[in-house]
Amino acid sequence: MTVVPMMRVTPETGSRAPARRERRIVLIDDNANDVAVTRRFLERRGYDVVPATSGEEGLRLAIQVIPDAIVVDYRMPVMDGFEVTRRVKAHAQLHTIPVLMLTGADTPQHVVDGLGAGADDFVTKGSDAEVLFARLGALLRVKEYQDELRRVNQQMSRDLQIARRVQEALVPPATFTAPRIEVRSAYIPSETLSGDFYDYFVQDDLMYLFVADVSGHGLPAAILVSLLKSYLHTEASAHESLATFMARLNDFLFTVSLPAQYATAQLLRIDSEGSLVYANAAHPPFLLHRREEGRTDVIEQPGHLLGAMPKMEYEECRTTISSGDTLFVYTDGLTDRRTAAGEFYSIDRVARLLENAGEIEVGELYDRIYADICSFATTEEFKDDIAFVVTRFH
Repeated sequence: MTVVPMMRVTPETGSRAPARRERRIVLIDDNANDVAVTRRFLERRGYDVVPATSGEEGLRLAIQVIPDAIVVDYRMPVMDGFEVTRRVKAHAQLHTIPVLMLTGADTPQHVVDGLGAGADDFVTKGSDAEVLFARLGALLRVKEYQDELRRVNQQMSRDLQIARRVQEALVPPATFTAPRIEVRSAYIPSETLSGDFYDYFVQDDLMYLFVADVSGHGLPAAILVSLLKSYLHTEASAHESLATFMARLNDFLFTVSLPAQYATAQLLRIDSEGSLVYANAAHPPFLLHRREEGRTDVIEQPGHLLGAMPKMEYEECRTTISSGDTLFVYTDGLTDRRTAAGEFYSIDRVARLLENAGEIEVGELYDRIYADICSFATTEEFKDDIAFVVTRFH
């Protein structure tokens, strides 16, 4: 037999909707006569009342039925209303349930004690029944709002986790090998979704390395990151200068981003002859360790932000690389790391690691850099996304 749920007709539209569930109240009072009177009143108002005549019984029933609210007398033997309230608010399944405490008419201290124990509101015992009904209704309305907020937050959290997995799929593998090149990279978001982004790929016998930092965090930054990757892979061309590409990318971001959004970025292109071409958009300098000379160059190039204003011009620069040289690019979350004493993480620390690396493999070098970054104690106030890429040329 098919069971059809109870329906009610709404006066506005005449449409049928599921009948509203009776809200369940656990009523706790050691006076059986008071329990009977209050129960009758609440049931006439449409509540499903679960009575209890002791604190222990009331707490046990509350755990069993998980009510919408609890009404408890302050004065009971063994376990009084204050203790019941404390235990309710400490219970994992009950702590969000509102507690309405019935207090003595001539003892305002009981009100203070009840609220201190975690009670959400109080009614003087012996007050007009309508006062009890009004206070209880107000608590239940607040609970409905809070339950809806929790439901929305849970849904948003699930959506953000899905978006996080999509964003992680946009980041290339942490280990990458191409002719004459080895890459190790790290992606450390500070929140569920990050505005930091990097990518590397080979196209037309050229390796492209792109690192960017989109302003802000969360979903808006993540959406802009996905647009950056799509544009990079579809529009990069060996026949176009990086300066022209960055100018086009800037105009594209200006049209698709929010008014307050922008990005810093660095684009590098490496060919098989040892030529490194790069263009910068207000991004931090990168490091190039030259093995033969035994030094690390800090290569800094001024440039305009991406997406802040249209029709901006960018510059293409060029240098050479040799076998054994190591490139280090990063986002500013690295150098924004700050200790409680005010010390910032210095890029010179990475430069020293590069210079002291000797002939170690790039994987071990990456491990040393990563360990040094993680061991640098920081305050939560300055926590930011971090991305960096270590590239060794052969």
